[in-house]
Amino acid sequence: MDTRTIRDVARELEAHEKECSLYRDMAKQSLDKLEARIIRLEKMIMGSTISVVSILIAMMFKVM
Repeated sequence: MDTRTIRDVARELEAHEKECSLYRDMAKQSLDKLEARIIRLEKMIMGSTISVVSILIAMMFKVM
């Protein structure tokens, strides 16, 4: 039989909520950092694609 009182359960719940809040904050920070890295990679890929296409177009006009 469980001998915990309502106050004990409330304290455990508050402690659990604090831990979950900390975990959520850490997870959000990690996701924000990851999002920034992904955006940077997307910009690098777009830049390199534009560079390659520009070089190909320049070479086509040079040959003609």
